Order: sequence, then structure tokens, then C-alpha cells
Amino acid sequence: MQTFVRMLCALSSEVGLEVTVLGVGPHESHGSSVHFSPVLASVRSESEYVRALKKFVRTRKFRVPEESVVLANAEHYSWALRNLHLPTVLLAHGVVAQTLRIRRGRLSALLFRAFIEPRAIKNARRVICVTDRVREYYTRRYHREPEEKFVSMSIGVELGAFEHRPKGSPRQDFAIDEESSIILFVGRLSPEKNVSLFLAACDYLASSGQKFNAVVVGEGPEGDRLAATLSSRPWLRWIPRTSHDQVLDLMAVANVLAITSTYEGLPIVLLEALGSGLPVVSTDVGRARHFLRGSTGVVVEPDPAAFSRALRDALSARLVKRGSIDPAIRTAIDFRNTARSIATILRQVRDEASARPAVIPHAPQRSSDDKLGGVRMR
Repeated sequence: MQTFVRMLCALSSEVGLEVTVLGVGPHESHGSSVHFSPVLASVRSESEYVRALKKFVRTRKFRVPEESVVLANAEHYSWALRNLHLPTVLLAHGVVAQTLRIRRGRLSALLFRAFIEPRAIKNARRVICVTDRVREYYTRRYHREPEEKFVSMSIGVELGAFEHRPKGSPRQDFAIDEESSIILFVGRLSPEKNVSLFLAACDYLASSGQKFNAVVVGEGPEGDRLAATLSSRPWLRWIPRTSHDQVLDLMAVANVLAITSTYEGLPIVLLEALGSGLPVVSTDVGRARHFLRGSTGVVVEPDPAAFSRALRDALSARLVKRGSIDPAIRTAIDFRNTARSIATILRQVRDEASARPAVIPHAPQRSSDDKLGGVRMR
């Protein structure tokens, strides 16, 4: 979500938005069309941030310009703002309850579905769904809400970020053999990312005599388990933290990206691989089945042997030339189109709210958004 907010802020002036981001950071900052106001200097957990966000908008003298609209990046952020009586657009990057069930168990998912999710949906004027699957979940579960409230939208990436890559020397920086093939895994090391499937598939590949380096970029609760296997897997490289710029450099020199998740709303890393011209082997999550065919990659079953065969095929295949993105895919993943669509929805909601003075108070209200960059428009 940080990547999404960064891209939206970068294009805010171009699409005619004035944006206030309420998030995590040490200092307040101002730009021509973007203002950042820190809720906390640092945060240890999502729940800590939600509590701080609720307190922030209740106790701080935070004046909202007229005709403001809240763009909330998740249900729990929208829930924290439920008493502000501001028109809200909810951006659903996925089904949060699904992720909670995998990470924290059934009880957490049930509580979220019972108390937070329905209030957020009721409060939202629009719910932007990043895939048709996500929209289908909401329209089925909240069938009493008008269907037009739930809008499918293709979220994109900044295509210019992939030009002239690599800008650095990623093989040298991360001690990767110059001659070896690279299988790349990028993501938070949490249960739903299923890094164990990635490692098992690479074990199969190594046992067949294939020469490669498997590079895992990311950290999280599964990190200790991964670290414990490094000595027994000489082909494995782990990069817990690095910059987004270096991730894009790694994509430029890698041979294939692996996505092994059991659940994803929309893997941004999939779109970044497409923008890089990097083939992808993925489980059936997000929009993988929509994009992956032929030279772009393949969707496979979450089975180590099947995943290993797909990785081997990708390593032996002739790669597409970098930058030769299919025009239809380029249009679908261009974040400029995403920003324009979001701006259109925000204006529609603003106009609808202006026509209902009994719902939106005339007096300035306090507002907020979310940890990773909720957006407010005026």
C-alpha cells in the first residue's frame, strides 16, 4: 500500500487532486499538491496505528477543507473514521478477513467480519475493488447494498520506473554469481505468502542439477525459519531489507519471479514484473490468471513439483526483450490510468455529497485517512 500512496501523490497535481496523507513518519511536510501529517513517528502494529488514528482525529485540531473526501486504504482505517460524517471511498486491496484468517486464525477473521467490515462498507459511498474476485466477495456478502457501490478497478504501477534498468550493480551488491540464473521472490515473509512452497520448489530444482540462485527479498514472522535454512541451501540468498529502487534493479537482472501465495488481493509485485518484462510463475491469486500467458508467465498449482517444473521451464525459455511489453498490458498496468479513474470517483462522490447537505455537515470537520497514506481530496 505504501507504493500505491507514493504513486498517487506523485500524480496528484496531474489529475487535479489536492492530497493530505495521514500516516507514519517523524515530520510534517508540505508540497504543491501534497501535505503529509504524521499520526505517529513510528508504529509496531496495525492495531496500534488504528487506535492512534482514532485518537488523532478526535483530539487534534485538524480542519478539513470544504468538499473533502476521504480515501481509506482499508476497512479498519475507514472504521476508525466512522464518526466524522465525511464522504468516504474505501479502497479494498483484498479481502482483509482472508488474510487475518491465515495470519491470526478464524476468531480474528470472524471478529473483523462481524464488527469492522460491515461498518466500513455501510459508511463508504464507493468501494473500489482491485479485482473482480474482490468485488464478487463484497457484492455477495453485502447484497443489500446497491451493486453500483462496488467498482472494479485495475490498479497499476509507474511504468517510467522500469526504464534504464539496472541503475546499479545488484549482482555485486548482493553477492549473486554473475553467471547464475536468478529466481526472485519478493514479499513480506508472512504465512499467506507461503515462502515454504518457494523453498520446496527450489529444493526440487536443485536436486535435478539446475544451477541458479534463489533470491528472497523481504522480512516478517517467517524470517527466522528462513534464516535457519541458509547454511543448508547454498543457492539461497536472503535480503531482509532493501530499497524499492534496488528491487527493481533485481527484477531487471532476474530470470523469473515466483509468487507462491495462498491468498492475495492484487500482488503489486506481479505488475512490477510485467512492467520489467520479467516472466512470472504464480499460484492462482489476484490477477495472475488474467495476465500470465505465453512469454509473461504461467499460473500453476501450489504443488512443489509442479512449481519446480514451471520454474525450470522459465529458466530454459528464451526471455522476452526487456521493455517489449504488450500494448494491452501496458495500458492495463499504467498507474496514470488508475489515478485518473480514482480522481473521477472522488469527484463523483464529492458532488453526490454536496447534493445531500443533511448528510455532510457544513461546519469544518476533522478528518484522517490511513497509516500507509490515506488520501483526502478537495
